[in-house]
Amino acid sequence: MGWKGLIVAAFALAAQPLAAQEGEDAEALFAQWLPVFNSGDAAAIRSFYETRMGNPNPAYELDMARASCGLDPVRVLSKDANEYVVLTAERCFPALVRVTVRLIDDENGRRAIIPLHPYNLSAAGAANYTLAAAAREAEGDTFAGIVMIVPGEGEPWVQTYGSADLAGTRPITPDTPFLIASAGKMFTTVAVLQLVEQGKIDLDEPLGRYLPDYPNAQVREQVTIRHLLTHRDGTGDMGILRREYGDTRAQVRSLGDIVALNGQRDPSFEPGTQFEYGSYGMLLLGLVVEAVSGEDYYDYIQRHVFDPAGMAHAGYPQASEMDDVAEGLTTFYGQESELVPNRDVLPWRGTPGGGGVASASDMVAFFGALEDGTLLSSAMLAQALTPSESFGWGLGFVVSPGVSYGHGGNSYGMDVAVHKYQPNDTLFVCLATRDSACNRTILNWYLRQFGLDE
Repeated sequence: MGWKGLIVAAFALAAQPLAAQEGEDAEALFAQWLPVFNSGDAAAIRSFYETRMGNPNPAYELDMARASCGLDPVRVLSKDANEYVVLTAERCFPALVRVTVRLIDDENGRRAIIPLHPYNLSAAGAANYTLAAAAREAEGDTFAGIVMIVPGEGEPWVQTYGSADLAGTRPITPDTPFLIASAGKMFTTVAVLQLVEQGKIDLDEPLGRYLPDYPNAQVREQVTIRHLLTHRDGTGDMGILRREYGDTRAQVRSLGDIVALNGQRDPSFEPGTQFEYGSYGMLLLGLVVEAVSGEDYYDYIQRHVFDPAGMAHAGYPQASEMDDVAEGLTTFYGQESELVPNRDVLPWRGTPGGGGVASASDMVAFFGALEDGTLLSSAMLAQALTPSESFGWGLGFVVSPGVSYGHGGNSYGMDVAVHKYQPNDTLFVCLATRDSACNRTILNWYLRQFGLDE
């Protein structure tokens, strides 16, 4: 799940129905919930939410428990039999959270919701909160990487955690390249939009105009460039990125090999009618870039994105040539009890559908070049950031209108969150070598930067 999904899920999960016991009032339920939450015991918290709530994976609550180190009641804001609202203080940082226990009677019987709403902090407070929470994660080896919070004016907040290599001999710096997973889709998006500006690509033309030999006729004739940029194409995934795809992954050594694996497949729905996030459609856009520009995809991105933006550490190295790249460790999202290296599950190289490497300083340079007109005109960037039919998406960018734009990325032993927040003109960059580490980190920052007003 990406950062935007986590933020939406944060409040959705917190509001799931919780089976209230007969005769129980809201204050009593709060008294039962608080010690479980404050225990920090993931198993106990999951058990409480599963048995009382029907939710076996309360991700938001677990993240809140970990980041806060527990909550202490400050004062009761309001109460009656069916609602108990408490102002609480976090234990690890001077921050406040409003906890509301609300009992509801409806046709399904008595139920409850327990939303947790952090109060906002100053820019410095939210940044320091985030860096401190990441430091605690690093102590437990669930975070290694870099966080950069870059305001439009003033000095950025920068902190690194852990080492770039498994031996612990290479310090992480702002120039350390990291595997960036799906955040690399932004580079493909920019390449396509550059060619749109040059009149070489039409967003509403079918794929077949640019790839006339694409094997599947329905994809060739019905999927448009706009569908691909907004994930409304139905072309699915590449079939090489999951752990279990090792045999297929070993056979792939080119973008053409990936088309050979997937090119006969029909769309999973009528193109344009649904949203389905995937990577294969973005790979097809990379092939369109090649066909239209006459350049190899990797050369095009280097010449027209990385070089003009000043992204000195970005690239697409072969998997066997990553000595300078931060090394990832993964539990395969909980499938393993111990962290293991991720190098054995990497594809031969990053693709237009995601992958490649970049440093935190590269990502700052990329967003700077987006906004100063180096990579796209202001009119084209505005078009890219205009909401599409796909909720949360513009053209190739994750977009929350008037709030933020960017892209995240995650896979085994890598997690990325890079988003520009317009209300406070701040760029948030997180690059990590642990599963889901940046999803948790950007959520911590977002909720304390844009939380409740006192």
